[in-house]
Amino acid sequence: MTVKVKKVIQMLPFLWRTEKDGSHVLKRTATLCLDIRHRCIDMTAKVRFCGESTDGCGFRCDGLSVPRLFRWFLPSWDEKNTLYNVAGALHDWLYTTKGNFGMFTREECDDFFRGILRESGIGRFKAGCGQGCRMVRGRECTLGSRPI
Repeated sequence: MTVKVKKVIQMLPFLWRTEKDGSHVLKRTATLCLDIRHRCIDMTAKVRFCGESTDGCGFRCDGLSVPRLFRWFLPSWDEKNTLYNVAGALHDWLYTTKGNFGMFTREECDDFFRGILRESGIGRFKAGCGQGCRMVRGRECTLGSRPI
């Protein structure tokens, strides 16, 4: 693991609207602050997700790409745990931007995902399983962030 998520702070709660196709659209702009350790350097990263605007664009994600068979164990979306949902959203954004335009490898993007799941209260075993699922399905999960 070359990225360790040490702390996650949501500046405002992430408010989502669920579409008919099951995807989720961010209602308003929200910022996520991450205290991380990346390649032996401690740093703070801020990620700003754009919400819906008058031109009809907003951040869209599919939640966690968990196969339907395993959703009893690790749901694809949790209405009561916004940080859990943000783990999937950030992972989708990192994959879509090729690791923030080359700053992070795919494996490091998966480290972010697992770290935020842990910060959201998910146990180590479940978070590891979720990361494994993302790694197996990773080649399919590159369209998470797109305008609506």
